[in-house]
Amino acid sequence: MKKSEAKSLGVDVLERSYGKWWLMLLDGLCYLALCALAIIYSNQALTLLVIIFGAYRGAMGVLSIISTLIIRHKYGTSVSFGIARGILDLLICVLFITNPGFIVNFITFIIGIWAIITGITLLITSGNSKGAGKIVKIVIGILLIAFGIFAFANGVAGFIMLIIGLVLGFMGIFLVIQAIEMKKNYAQIKREEKGYDDYKVE
Repeated sequence: MKKSEAKSLGVDVLERSYGKWWLMLLDGLCYLALCALAIIYSNQALTLLVIIFGAYRGAMGVLSIISTLIIRHKYGTSVSFGIARGILDLLICVLFITNPGFIVNFITFIIGIWAIITGITLLITSGNSKGAGKIVKIVIGILLIAFGIFAFANGVAGFIMLIIGLVLGFMGIFLVIQAIEMKKNYAQIKREEKGYDDYKVE
C-alpha cells in the first residue's frame, strides 16, 4: 500500500467513526471553552456547567447523527456506532439539563466515596510497608479520608471544577490537534490525487 493510500484510508476511517474534521475541531473548541469557564468561575459554575454541558452534548448528538447519515450515504457502510453515539449524547443532554442538582450531588458523592475508600485502603496496606513508604501511605490515607468527609459535609464545587476544567482542556487540545492533522492529511491526499490527474501519457 502506498503512503498516500494509507493516509487516505486513515482519513476515511476517521470520517466514518467521528465525522468530518471540522466536527472534531468544533468538539475540541467547545471543550476548551468549557475548560475556561470551569477554571475562571470555579466556585459558581458547577451547576451552570452541568446545564451547558448537557446542551452541548445534545447539539453534538444531533450533529453526530446527521453527519453519520451523510457518511452512510457517501460510503454505504454500517453506521450503527455513530447513531448509537448520537443517541447516547441526547440521553446525556436530557439527564444533565433536567436534573443538574442531582448530577452535581452525584459527582460530589462519587469523589467523596472514592477518597474515603482509597484512604482506608492506604491505611490498611500501610501495615505491609516499612520506613518512609509506610509514613507516606498513612499521611495520604488520612488526608484522603478527611477530604472525603469534607466533600460530604461542605461540597467541593471549586476543587471539582478545577479538575473538570483541566480534564476538559486536555480533551479539547487532543481533539483540536487531531482535527488539524486530519485536515492536513486530507489536503495532502487531494493534492496528490490532483497531481495524478494532471499527469498525461504521451
